[in-house]
Amino acid sequence: MKAAAYARYSTDKQTDNSIAYQMEAITKYCLDHQIDLCAAYSDEAESGTNTNREGFRALVEAAERHEFDAVVVYDISRGSRDVVDWFAFRKAMRAAGIQVISTTQQLGDITDPSSFLTELITAGLGQHMVLDTRKKSMAGMMERAKKGLYCGGHAPLGYDIKDGRYIINTMEAEIVRLIFRSYADGESYRQILEKLQGKTGKFGRPFGKNSFNSILQNERYIGIYKWNERNIRIMRKWAGGKKTENPVIIGGIIPPIIDEDTWERVQKRMKDNKKNASNKAKREYLLSGLIECASCGATYVGHCNVAKRKDGSLRENRYYECGNKYRTHTCKSANINADELELFVMTQIKAAILDWDFDEIARDYANQINSAAPDCEAEKRELVEVEKQISNGVKAVMSGMTFPELQKEIDRQRDRKIELENIIAEKRIYQGVKIRPEEIVKVLNNVTENFDARLAVRELVQKIYANPDGSCTVHIGVHMVGAADRT
Repeated sequence: MKAAAYARYSTDKQTDNSIAYQMEAITKYCLDHQIDLCAAYSDEAESGTNTNREGFRALVEAAERHEFDAVVVYDISRGSRDVVDWFAFRKAMRAAGIQVISTTQQLGDITDPSSFLTELITAGLGQHMVLDTRKKSMAGMMERAKKGLYCGGHAPLGYDIKDGRYIINTMEAEIVRLIFRSYADGESYRQILEKLQGKTGKFGRPFGKNSFNSILQNERYIGIYKWNERNIRIMRKWAGGKKTENPVIIGGIIPPIIDEDTWERVQKRMKDNKKNASNKAKREYLLSGLIECASCGATYVGHCNVAKRKDGSLRENRYYECGNKYRTHTCKSANINADELELFVMTQIKAAILDWDFDEIARDYANQINSAAPDCEAEKRELVEVEKQISNGVKAVMSGMTFPELQKEIDRQRDRKIELENIIAEKRIYQGVKIRPEEIVKVLNNVTENFDARLAVRELVQKIYANPDGSCTVHIGVHMVGAADRT
């Protein structure tokens, strides 16, 4: 039997000996039981309450490739301290035909009632310990919060932490005051960005328009301390962000940076802007998410300017703008007239469809799909990146960054995660399933007979590359289901 070892320890207060001790026990177990130890995976200073660990993910991927016959751990808690995560891992290994072995515990067949109950109790005790530790930790944090002391995360721009208390960072505080004063005086985000040219945020990154929303709504700047206002994470997993029953909110315990009058002017303007935005008619941008800047790689976003004509009527100018140009002013690519580009794309789609030989396309398409082995590597790589983005986003929320755009991006990444997981699952399910050319012809005929602009764009536009001078290259084609790319 070939086996892979897996070891983990939780905090950076432990030493490498913790990993070494587990590996020594696993090595001895394998020698005693004539098991060939062919690989080793580990995670240092990683919690067992989630499975988003580099070593653990690599172990699971190698197991799915059948690089070994068994996984050996020191005990269940090294694999996971979350009951659901542990049994999800056990089910995945069972589906892959991989045996899971503990050097200190007897792990049987999880489909056997007695073995399952024994393992459930063992895993449950591990989770109980984590929950008990969390309860004590939260009680300690509550006491710190009631004194207005720092409870983790990142100090907002304008503050540093000294001896557990918030102190004003003079240079950063001037930037915060500039942002508040400018916005209170009616200046736009774009004008404020121009004033901040050459200045950077807390972590050395340039300011973007998305930075301002969280700054302008952060009550710490008027001396109000808040802790545990929302449930962001429980056991390192997203908890929904709903308000808690026992938040700590204390005024006058943090040195304020902004005066009350400026704060109230800013909040009134933000409230008015939000109300005006909700009353505006929503404009549709057919090519949203499809236009990529050839200069910096950012995605273009749709915008609209409204101007008065001489006769008093309103004229709308819809356009697409590079995301980096809009947010951080770090790109100089030209804007693109939305009406002209959308008309051009729709014209080309219709022309392309009229030129296509559906029978020939269907035969080629079916042959490629039917002869292709299900390859999930591209989706797996993207899934890892998406999970990292979600994790980073949640960390940002935990640090106090609560602007709506961040939450929307986290939700978008979660949706993409579900899509990728479904794609991977479907590729495995449909292995060996044959596609008939006549089914493809039926789909293509449906596109032409019931032409819908949004559907056509979604199905047939691969990518649009926008050049710095405002010219574009549009790629139109058929999405190859089961392939990593479009053709």
